[in-house]
Amino acid sequence: MNTLEETTGRSLASRFKHRFIYALIALGGRQAAYGFLYPLVGIYCLYRSVREKSRAYIERRFSPKTKSEFWKHTFRLNVMFGKTLVDRAALGILGKSVFMTDEPARRTCEKLIKQGKGVLMLTAHVGCWQSAVNCMEFLHTPMHVLYYRNPRDNDKTVAEHRGKQAPFTFINPAGPLGGVPEMMSALQRGEIVCAMADRVFGDPKNSVEVQFLGGTVRVPYSFYRLAAVTGAPVVVAFFPWEGRGKLSAWVCPPIYVEDQGAGKAGYQPYAQQFIDALTQFCIKYPYQFFNYFDWWKQHATTDDRGSKTTNRREH
Repeated sequence: MNTLEETTGRSLASRFKHRFIYALIALGGRQAAYGFLYPLVGIYCLYRSVREKSRAYIERRFSPKTKSEFWKHTFRLNVMFGKTLVDRAALGILGKSVFMTDEPARRTCEKLIKQGKGVLMLTAHVGCWQSAVNCMEFLHTPMHVLYYRNPRDNDKTVAEHRGKQAPFTFINPAGPLGGVPEMMSALQRGEIVCAMADRVFGDPKNSVEVQFLGGTVRVPYSFYRLAAVTGAPVVVAFFPWEGRGKLSAWVCPPIYVEDQGAGKAGYQPYAQQFIDALTQFCIKYPYQFFNYFDWWKQHATTDDRGSKTTNRREH
């Protein structure tokens, strides 16, 4: 499979460190695990390889003038990432989390579901998305999550911690046709499909150029084509971390995609709408962007045929 620098889901910490964090959560709650994060992240940030993973974003978002400023932003970003992972584990181990959604957002989602054309929920590798998909039973609609599980991911899912079945089903983007038939069937049944729209998985030709933080990146366009074909509304939603065990929902107005045919150029404006919403999220929550690779260089080193000219990076 030709993959555009797929970086999804490889764990940085060892299996032992994950198990140690899980034990801290079980014995001392979130606060004990948070406390362990600070020295652990401090040590990790001493490694150049770790600092380089977020350098592109930090330089574009914060423009640090000194090495100490850069290190400070790197530390804060990685501590925040650690807290979202602790909260995800705590949701499974302790069964406790506060999902703050406002009434208008709930009514919007419920109204869209009642239309019977399904809902395509697009999110990104920001905030607490992995916790959020485990907290949406209130929508009373079957949900499917397009998700690639890296074989080198040492972290457990919420369902694995609970020893129960997840409240949604996984669709594997590495499967035949990238999971498109499964997504289309779910939408035609009036169900919810949640997907990460900020990374290209599969052939790089299935992407469009968009502007993000002063540079050009690539994102998939197939989600918007799928929405056009099925008539499903697109809901862009992010789930920021709001404090210990708390997350909220940032829900944008629904997008109705007009059928632009098979060509991808007509879907670029919809992809840019998604990225514009992501930009606003990063302005308000600057330390909750967790794409640990140089998204802009990735675009620059991919030619028009979608071939790769750089080494793979993973996180």
